[in-house]
Amino acid sequence: MCSVFDVDDHAGIERFLEIYGVHHPQRMIFGRRRRPTQQVSIVTARHGAPEVENAIWHLYLERAGDGWKPHRKYWSINSNWKKLGQRPEYRKSRCLIPATAWVESQHGKNPVEFSYGAPLFFCGLYKTWGDVLSCSIITLDAHPATKQYHEKSLPMVAPADTVFVESWLQGGEDTKQFEPYLHPHIEYADSALQVRPVVRATSTEYAGERRGVE
Repeated sequence: MCSVFDVDDHAGIERFLEIYGVHHPQRMIFGRRRRPTQQVSIVTARHGAPEVENAIWHLYLERAGDGWKPHRKYWSINSNWKKLGQRPEYRKSRCLIPATAWVESQHGKNPVEFSYGAPLFFCGLYKTWGDVLSCSIITLDAHPATKQYHEKSLPMVAPADTVFVESWLQGGEDTKQFEPYLHPHIEYADSALQVRPVVRATSTEYAGERRGVE
């Protein structure tokens, strides 16, 4: 489960968004150790062109007075790939979530930070609640090389491919084209996946050196 991630404003995010033709980069919310139920930035194409919008990181919301809040009964920061076929959002409301790193742990212990040393997109889903957006990150099975750090899952990282990004954001009932990507992989462009121990999942203090995941 991906429950903490970074969006570092010193990692070339603006240039990264420009490559994919994403509008309104000034809307980006930056920060390290973004946590569930916080506002995070996502990319949608619900108005035609891809653009940055902000959403609550928790797919299912409930009424709270005149507004919305994370639903108490449905913890929904992640969407498991095995259940995507049951979700109308997978066919109609796909999004991308800019990030620069994420943190995982094994049963709540020995947290580590994963990164590629470059910006990336998590694949996600979004919902609309009036004028409020919410989102979740799609999780895949763990990769054999990452099971020692987190045995259950790995976030779905979009390939560094403008055609994939465009297709993902378009929405559409036919999702067969995405089936090859619903398998864990750690390859990303020309960058190798790196891992580094951290003191706590929400801490930016490191407990060891960075090394490659093999």
